[in-house]
Amino acid sequence: MAKIESLEQVRAKHAWEFIESIDKNFDKIASLTRRLPAMLLTSGLGQTVAFCLSKDEGKTVIDNIAKHLSEVTGIEGITCGNDLLEKIKGSNHETYIIFSRETLKYVTWLKRLIEAQTEE
Repeated sequence: MAKIESLEQVRAKHAWEFIESIDKNFDKIASLTRRLPAMLLTSGLGQTVAFCLSKDEGKTVIDNIAKHLSEVTGIEGITCGNDLLEKIKGSNHETYIIFSRETLKYVTWLKRLIEAQTEE
């Protein structure tokens, strides 16, 4: 029988793989990750991505989010945070909403898993 994963399972799996791959600046990445859901809701996707790209730890997180978005949306040409920012700038309203909603759901998983990791 073929294994079928829900989108929530895919988000959780991607988030966990990212957290396990963090080898340096874990505390800075964790701190930023905890703030991302609120940043997205207050500032929007474009401004949040631009802000994160201005920080070393933010680039790491946004590159990961870009990879996730490319995989789950099927939109090609997103390999890093800068690509994501270009897609955001050139996207129509519908695509922007899709990116925003998926990013919020994904970073919520990141935040939950980071918190679980740091509570141990």
